[in-house]
Amino acid sequence: MTLPLTFHLAEACESGHGARLILLTLHQFGDYLFGFGDHTRAETALGKFFGLPANRFSHQYTVFGQANGEIAGILMLFNRRQMRRSMVVTGAHMFRVYRIKEILKFIELMMPYKDEENIPEDDLYIGHLAVYEHFRRQGLGLRLLEYAEKEAIAQGKRKLSLLTEIENAPAQALYRKFGFRVIDTILFPEQMRYVGSAGDVRMEKPL
Repeated sequence: MTLPLTFHLAEACESGHGARLILLTLHQFGDYLFGFGDHTRAETALGKFFGLPANRFSHQYTVFGQANGEIAGILMLFNRRQMRRSMVVTGAHMFRVYRIKEILKFIELMMPYKDEENIPEDDLYIGHLAVYEHFRRQGLGLRLLEYAEKEAIAQGKRKLSLLTEIENAPAQALYRKFGFRVIDTILFPEQMRYVGSAGDVRMEKPL
C-alpha cells in the first residue's frame, strides 16, 4: 500500500523534526560528529543548525513529506552553488551552536570527510533522505526520490547524486530500484570504530 504524500518547504520552527530525521540518515556518525558521542547533544546541535538560514543543515534546503496529517520524511537538496555557500555559512553558524573547544573538536572530526560532498555542476545532490520508521515500507522513499528528480529536471541538471554508507543495504536497494548506480566507494577504515561504518558509496542517476 502506498500512502498519499504531500510536500511542503520546511520552516525554522520545524527544527525538531529536521534534527531527528537528519540523524536518521547519519546513524552513528551523526552522534559522533554533532554530539561528540552524545545523541541528545547531537539532536540539540542539529536543531539549532536547522533553524538557521542557508547552512548545510538548514530548513532552507529542506522539503518535508507529509502523510496522514503528519511529517513522515525529509528530503534535502543542493546544487553546487548552494552546497559551496552552505559550507561557508555553516562555519559562521558554528559560533551560534558550539563553544570554541567544541568547534575545534568538530573540525578535527570532520577533516577526513571534507572532500566527500564535492558536487559537479550538472548534479543535484541529495544531502539527506529519510522516512520515520512507522511510515516505512509504504512507498514514501520512492515518492521523495520522485520529487528530487522533478526538481533536478526543473533546474536543468543531468544527474541526481548522493552518498550512503557501505553497510546500508536497504538504502542502496531503494536507490537502485529508482535507477541509481554506484560510481565510487570511499573508504575510511580508521573511522570504523567511531562511526560504525567503513565508508560510503557514491551513487548517481542520469536524467
